[in-house]
Amino acid sequence: MLRHAALSLAALFVLPLMAGEGFRWKVDAADERLRPDMPEAYSMGGIAWVSNDVYWTVTDEKHRPVVWELELPVESVAGKLCGCQMKMLCRPEKAVDVEAIARDPLDGSIWLADERKGEIRQYDPITGKRLAGQVALPKSMGNARRDFGLESLAISRDGLTMWTCSEEALELDGPLSTRKCGTDVRLTCLKRESVSNEWTAAGQWVYRTDPIVGKKYCDSKGEEMTRSGISELCILDDGTLLVLEREFSVVLVPRIRCRIYETDFSMATEVLGRATLQGEPVPVAVGKKLLHESTGFAMYEGLCVGQELSGGARVLMLVSDGDDKTFRSVMSLRLTPRSTMK
Repeated sequence: MLRHAALSLAALFVLPLMAGEGFRWKVDAADERLRPDMPEAYSMGGIAWVSNDVYWTVTDEKHRPVVWELELPVESVAGKLCGCQMKMLCRPEKAVDVEAIARDPLDGSIWLADERKGEIRQYDPITGKRLAGQVALPKSMGNARRDFGLESLAISRDGLTMWTCSEEALELDGPLSTRKCGTDVRLTCLKRESVSNEWTAAGQWVYRTDPIVGKKYCDSKGEEMTRSGISELCILDDGTLLVLEREFSVVLVPRIRCRIYETDFSMATEVLGRATLQGEPVPVAVGKKLLHESTGFAMYEGLCVGQELSGGARVLMLVSDGDDKTFRSVMSLRLTPRSTMK
């Protein structure tokens, strides 16, 4: 979770980028709306679609995470947001620093990624009670840097595939992102045969984030807060994995740069058995194609696929962290498969 200084500027601008040839998907509309100003509802670490216009999200405040229900109706053609209502659902039992949430489509439970504990566990979304399910992550994931660990979580629509990753490179895998080079993150895939089976690691692949574009930023204590890493993953119905990258740096003023990439694993090297990504042979990273970019002061950390729209399109819903209590927002994107476009 990124903590940054409060900003007094009130402007926010969104720059959707059109997809080029070879893209499976295209983002062709974007809309934003502020969330209601409610206590304990500022810092949202993730979002999961439930049904129709209902979503679940979780605050990533350390030692006091709360699961919320969001009602986010959208216009049926362009996916424009028509409102935003919130209500508290539960406080997840014994959770500390929750950075991501995924709804289990097979039993309706939720899975939460706890960055501080370095674990993914199952919960009842209504009572917050911790359930029996726990993900056995590969040993390599235990080498995450503090505050650069588990940040992302996604479950496929059939409930049999899960993806997760750290925000930036594990300690044994290489350096954090810089202005010269991005950081190498292990995208980790887990599988299960049914709801009664445990999640087991099925593969890992290297994803390189973008380098930092802006200049460094230090907080009032002199600690550098600049970074460029992965803040969320999203699985589409056809199995395509989307990656939400987030950069915090200074370009005239401190600002957030968020990008959504479509991934391509066709040439990537599988690295599940490697203790480190450094050294020979050098693994081939996952291919990535930009679908959307926004630059401003809303720090988007949650991303999920939502309800269907007309013409075969789907909603992509994003939720911001809102650390400075000013830019607490949600964003809807209209995602269209290129095969349906003339």
